[in-house]
Amino acid sequence: MNPASTKPASQVGFVLICLFALPFAGFGLFALSQAIKLIGAPEGSQTFWYPLMFGVIFSGVGFGLMYLALTGSKRYARQQQLQAEHPAEPWLWRADWAAGRVQSTTENNLILSWVGTIFWNLISWPVAIFVVPTAVKQKGPVSYAALFFPAIGIFLLVYAIRQTIAFFEFGKTYFEMASVPGVIGRELKGCIQARFPHSPDHGVLLHLSSVHRYETGSGKNQTTNEKILWRDEAEVNSGQLCPGPNGTTIPVAFHIPADGQPTEKLSVRDEFLWLLEATANVPGVDYHDVFEIPVFRTAASPSEEEVSQQDAFAAPASTVQRPEQFSIQVQQVADGTEFYFPAARNKSFAVSTTVFAAMFGGIAYGLTYTRAPFIFPVGFGFFAALLLYITVQMWLGTTRVVIGSCLTLQSGLLGGGKVQQIGFSDIATITDRISAQQGGGTGTPYYDIEMTLRDGKRLTLGRTLRDKRETEWLVSEMRRLAGLDQKSMTAGMA
Repeated sequence: MNPASTKPASQVGFVLICLFALPFAGFGLFALSQAIKLIGAPEGSQTFWYPLMFGVIFSGVGFGLMYLALTGSKRYARQQQLQAEHPAEPWLWRADWAAGRVQSTTENNLILSWVGTIFWNLISWPVAIFVVPTAVKQKGPVSYAALFFPAIGIFLLVYAIRQTIAFFEFGKTYFEMASVPGVIGRELKGCIQARFPHSPDHGVLLHLSSVHRYETGSGKNQTTNEKILWRDEAEVNSGQLCPGPNGTTIPVAFHIPADGQPTEKLSVRDEFLWLLEATANVPGVDYHDVFEIPVFRTAASPSEEEVSQQDAFAAPASTVQRPEQFSIQVQQVADGTEFYFPAARNKSFAVSTTVFAAMFGGIAYGLTYTRAPFIFPVGFGFFAALLLYITVQMWLGTTRVVIGSCLTLQSGLLGGGKVQQIGFSDIATITDRISAQQGGGTGTPYYDIEMTLRDGKRLTLGRTLRDKRETEWLVSEMRRLAGLDQKSMTAGMA
């Protein structure tokens, strides 16, 4: 790609944004000039606070857009130049990736939080000051509703202050990669450089996630979605932490799966990325960092034959550490080993689905008493019914798996349901997958355990498991009891 060919488009974009921002800046300057004239006005005349407020808001928006357009244009030109110089090495398109020192997203989030906080409060508080006194005199409910917006402003202010404290407490952190980029099918190693004024006695929890970020809708209806495709986690105890250039070094080591989705930006609305998250409970503000790291398929990625050999000689179930605590019941019964998934295991998830089901149901019910088109209550009613089904499964759904001479599966409500018996020879594989999540790319994924039969049919052996380590142990134990590990070893040696 020739950078010169994209220069005119970049200049046109810069001019359009500046033209859009110009009226805001002009009105803001005019309001500020009026405020200056009113500062020395005699008592009883119009106050200067109102034009000053509008001047600050509008001029801030106008000149802020111009600044963003100028800096964005320069970054875009630099990006195009790097892409032209390294067309086959996209990990060199970002300065921190190329240097092997991935910067944390904390600083950018801090700036955005303060910009949002200031903008929200500059608008919400003056509106409340205008509306509340009049509404109180009229004794209307608007007086209480108007206070909702300043309350949000206070919450945003507290959040921004906490973000600021965390930034100055832990310093400007970065993830130093052992090699660039992270390679699909290989090890990701490096260390996080941070500053801990207080030692994390319980260690640091690390998450490595493959995330699909995409936007749906447009304009006011535009929504950014983040779907977790894969995640692994590791615990770094306090004894593994050591001194570093910023204060503390946190070692990082993960294995990237061979079938992982590499980092890829399909468009400005659709991209795949890898996020490294680190959290720790410490006195005061807890430590939380997120790094967007480069992970690509390169010549060093394993071939299909090498992947097949690795799968054939994968670690048996006995080497997978058994969790200290379970969210399900595992016990020996007369017919073999029983895995019982009780109802209401994830109460927070169940409560959230219940709330959303009630919201959609209430909206659908309310729309039936309005003149809204028929499609709207039907649409909301459909989603309410779907959420109601999920809610019932979360609160009442149970699954019972017994592995002895064969695999027995019973799934239903409150211990009921049809009983199925499957011979070991009919089982192709038992795996886990992410079936749901709470939050975005750094949220909480929930896993299902799936069994695939040789005829291609899939059966769910366990639903909505929250703990990754528990899920891995259950999968490996079920595979061991069903004899799948021995089959893999035999196939590999053949």
